[in-house]
Amino acid sequence: MRFRRDENSNPWISFTDLGIALVSLFILAFVAMATLKEQKAEDLTRTEEEVLSCQEEMRKIASERNALLSKSLQTSIEAGLVVLEDGKVQIQASFLFPINGASLTEDGIKVIKGISKGLLEAMDSTDVIMVSGFTDDTPVKSDFYTNWNLSTDRAVNVVRLLIAEGFPAERIFAAGFGEHQPKYPNDTEEHRRLNRRVEIGITPLQTATLREPVQAATQPATEATTEAK
Repeated sequence: MRFRRDENSNPWISFTDLGIALVSLFILAFVAMATLKEQKAEDLTRTEEEVLSCQEEMRKIASERNALLSKSLQTSIEAGLVVLEDGKVQIQASFLFPINGASLTEDGIKVIKGISKGLLEAMDSTDVIMVSGFTDDTPVKSDFYTNWNLSTDRAVNVVRLLIAEGFPAERIFAAGFGEHQPKYPNDTEEHRRLNRRVEIGITPLQTATLREPVQAATQPATEATTEAK
């Protein structure tokens, strides 16, 4: 059987229909891509706005906490025992510890007890306390005991006293930085004295991360046998 070609049919009509269909698909794809791009831009803008809003809220909280800390620690600040800087309570090591030692002196115990109530008042329900110890760059005279050990032991002993004063053990931890984060160049004895310090900061932290107490806060501190710090 042979088919006869329709003499009235026009092959260009089929090509035209195909071209229109392809152009339509291109237009639809272009519109979809433009819509998706616009949606992504809106999502990105919304995310940036949320981040900025969150940052502003954090600054507001930090400002309010600093004001509360300044008021609560006014007596210790005026006595020159502590300094409030960038939301952190800074205490010179010479006010807390003996030379060559990490155990708190009687005066050091009084200083920590004197600020513990103010710190508790400034804490929110999801905050944690970070106690950090720092030294100068003078090397210790020991092969087994370093500035890291000394700074950590001092921070741990402050943590233990704060826990005894009522701080929840799961919301307080200690850290030692040794000589690696000085406030000033270790080029004079005065600068070295200022670098030997303990800092106590209040940090917001999600409850989910507070499942287990930090072990450092429960480890016995080793008495330092070092050069004067």
